[in-house]
Amino acid sequence: MSEKSKVMLVGWDAADWRVINPLIEQGKMPNLEALINRGTMGNLATLYPVLSPMLWTSIATGKRPYKHGVHGFSEPDPTSGAIRPVTNLSRKTKAIWNILNQEEKNSIVVGWWPSHPVEPLTRGVMVSNHYQRASGKSYQGWPMEEGCVHPERLTKILKDLRFHPTEVDQEALFTFLPKLQEMSQEQLDEFRENPRLKSLLTTIADCTSIHSAATALMQNEPWDFMAVYYDAIDHFGHGFMQFHPPRRDWVDEKEFEIWKDVMESGYRYHDMMLGTLMQLAGEDTTIILMSDHGFHPDHLRPRAIPNEPAGPAHEHRQFGIIVAAGPGIKQDELIHGASVIDITPTILHQFGLPIGEDMDGKVLLDLWEQPSETEYIESWENVEGEDGQHSPDRQIAPTDSKAALDQLVALGYIEDPGEDQQEAIDRTVRELDYNLACAYIDGGIYSEAALILERLYEKWPLEHRFGNRLTTCYRALRRIEDLRRVTDCVITRRIEEAGAAAEELKSLNLDDAKVREAEKERFEAMSDDEKQKFQNERRDLIGKANPNLFAMHYISAFADFCEDKFDEALEKLEQLDEDFGARINNFSLRGDIYIKQRNWQEAKDSYQKALEIDVEVPGPYLGMARAFLGQGDYKLAIDHAKTSIGLLYHQPLAHYWLGVALLRGGDWQAAEKAFLTSNRHAPLMPRNYRMLKLIAKNFKNDTAAVVHYDLMAEQARKRLKREKDKQLSDIDQAATECLGDLVKLNDHKNNLDGIPETEIITIVSGLPRSGTSLVMQMLEAAGIPAYTDEERKPDESNPQGYFESQNVMGLMNDRIAKSWLSQAKGKTLKVVAPLLPSLVRGIKKDGQPHRLHYRIVFINRDISEVIDSQSKMLNRLDKSVEANQPVNIESAFRTQLNAARNWINGNQIPSFEIEHRDLLTDSEFTVRKLAGFLGCENCADAMSAVIRPELYRSKKGTTTIESEDPASVSC
Repeated sequence: MSEKSKVMLVGWDAADWRVINPLIEQGKMPNLEALINRGTMGNLATLYPVLSPMLWTSIATGKRPYKHGVHGFSEPDPTSGAIRPVTNLSRKTKAIWNILNQEEKNSIVVGWWPSHPVEPLTRGVMVSNHYQRASGKSYQGWPMEEGCVHPERLTKILKDLRFHPTEVDQEALFTFLPKLQEMSQEQLDEFRENPRLKSLLTTIADCTSIHSAATALMQNEPWDFMAVYYDAIDHFGHGFMQFHPPRRDWVDEKEFEIWKDVMESGYRYHDMMLGTLMQLAGEDTTIILMSDHGFHPDHLRPRAIPNEPAGPAHEHRQFGIIVAAGPGIKQDELIHGASVIDITPTILHQFGLPIGEDMDGKVLLDLWEQPSETEYIESWENVEGEDGQHSPDRQIAPTDSKAALDQLVALGYIEDPGEDQQEAIDRTVRELDYNLACAYIDGGIYSEAALILERLYEKWPLEHRFGNRLTTCYRALRRIEDLRRVTDCVITRRIEEAGAAAEELKSLNLDDAKVREAEKERFEAMSDDEKQKFQNERRDLIGKANPNLFAMHYISAFADFCEDKFDEALEKLEQLDEDFGARINNFSLRGDIYIKQRNWQEAKDSYQKALEIDVEVPGPYLGMARAFLGQGDYKLAIDHAKTSIGLLYHQPLAHYWLGVALLRGGDWQAAEKAFLTSNRHAPLMPRNYRMLKLIAKNFKNDTAAVVHYDLMAEQARKRLKREKDKQLSDIDQAATECLGDLVKLNDHKNNLDGIPETEIITIVSGLPRSGTSLVMQMLEAAGIPAYTDEERKPDESNPQGYFESQNVMGLMNDRIAKSWLSQAKGKTLKVVAPLLPSLVRGIKKDGQPHRLHYRIVFINRDISEVIDSQSKMLNRLDKSVEANQPVNIESAFRTQLNAARNWINGNQIPSFEIEHRDLLTDSEFTVRKLAGFLGCENCADAMSAVIRPELYRSKKGTTTIESEDPASVSC
């Protein structure tokens, strides 16, 4: 491949061939048709869970979610404890643009999800996925969120290119909703308040903003790689696919007539935008158009969405689209077996760069007429160079953030966030953990998934999806007794929950007209938030009272199958056919049972019925391959195994059975390749090593290989046994080294000139257990009184006192008035670093705004010493915080420190830094500098008198046990 290549990657979230193909046949997507005609197209397999932030990060890294670190839609904010939309700060590996940046190639990245806050690329431009999100009632006054554009010089230009929903004119609206042309202007004005219309306008405006930024940058900035992401098709799908023709029985006819054209119009609008991108890119650019998953547009679209987090993902289809065209790309060809994790390896190959062996994807070599040899390196993470990533201290896992906040609450430095916020944090981290477990299952790492799911199911016993997923793990790990136990538990709990919910519904007496009328009046008097809460609670209650009976009986049949109770399982499956009609899962499981019984014809019939429901499901094709193999028809076995792999390449068992069919068919070389491929995907499958050993012995006469495969098979068996018996975890703990430098504090010492000492609040800050209480003692000795309520009494950890106020602990709570800060004027106030950004710069006094004046003494202490000291204090208090999984609190604390430092710099607050070690080992020099900062040089001796250097404990690199009678050195 040429190093001078230009590549444009265009992402259409949720684009699906089942919608596109009819439109192309009707001539309604000419630009996409032209791209296909000069290139290669095919299905693109997704990963599970089918959640866009996880998938687009896998696309950009070539790695599965358990490697890249992005696990959901939202995450805890490490500084405030609030819940925020997912950011790229959780990503712990390089994206394609980082690799290209260090290879001195220019990248333009627009709207990628997630890409906020933008990364500081040194060669290129990044526009984050928050750029297009409109706020306010009009374009006027619409602010640009910080962190949306890099480099900053482009902020003003790109800000003006955004498109507000109110700018969608009537003519454009009629394109999406032609039925509106029959309305009067008065009806149109009234219709504009329709919530569904507002959603449509927002989606149109968002993708228009992204397109405006992308096309402007393509024309005005240098680039070798261009990546632009449009999320509109996914939003159109979730909002309007239910109205896509033909009308389903449950869709209201009038609603259908109004909204039926939205999906087609959305695709055609994307085709227009694609045409502009193609024209600007030129024919010498390799263009890859793809989607992360599909979207059921046909009889498989669900009638109802499961009442669970990420429930809308059930509308997604397993296969998205891929089209590639450009110099050297095959023309008018199909590609098979492509996956979202193959995109980054393929782009690297196009640029003539090696593929990281730690990437999960492969190079799509079938794209090129004359593909070059693929080169590999161990990992791009080990390649040094300016890659344009965020500094390591800014990157933080949500679980690390939660652990750090929990620890600060336990230490008593931060007020408990309260039930609502704590519940939100717990729920968010729970979903991140669940998504991670699902990603492990998708990657075949069942032991790690089981560890997470067991913990989640124990804590949330009525989250039945946790139990259902556990059964999948237990089947793979051959823990059949555990599988049966959990299956029975899920069914029992679900029935009990349904009974309780039904009784509660009955007690509401909603059959009574008067009760319904009273409830209606009460509902209409509620605020919008109260209405939403009421509707959610009522929907939850109704959902609990109506359990998914199909799912309950199916998992029972599945447990029977795993226990070799085939007749019982088949009986239940037949009953499900009668009660619920044809289901793919039913037919596939029935086929698996017949395979076990060596009833090959019945197996084929069952799998065929599954394929009649959906022809693009890889599992039944693999089942058919096994059935043909059992009948000795190796050619058809090979054909069906290849079809399954062509739909979904990353299937270890499919490659294994293909190898068996090839070997029995006489092609041992191709069989060996299939077993090796299976082994790469699943290195703990002993059967692969047995077959490779057989080939080495009988066909290659390779004694060394025979010994090697024998040894590998034994090691795999032992490892599987350990995982089954002990559930060992090999999760890599986040490194605590190389966390990056802290933000430097600026001086701003002249900003308090002319402000009397009685108006200044002196803040003492740092991490808990960094020496803040000692400095409070020093300032009190200097004659600056402490603002404290003395509620927190001295103890073994701080025998001289904490010098704290309960008011400070509540700073994170926005609902608490902070007028009390005026009482701290002329005094010192201890505020630990994580709480600094919650300080306000002004308060209302006598109804008038009143500015507060701060100066800050900031204590730095080695974070490992801080954590050691905190742990000892927690042990004394018997409040040790147990993390649900390995966490990196050091990284979280460093992030909090930088957030505090950025707040200080951003508000231009005079500050003075003290190194904890210097304070205790070189106190005279440090204290005199502090006295100078405070303007009380004659106080230095008094401050020095309270320091006890001999009590410097929890030193880095030591295991000194703290004294049972600690004196004045404290936090």
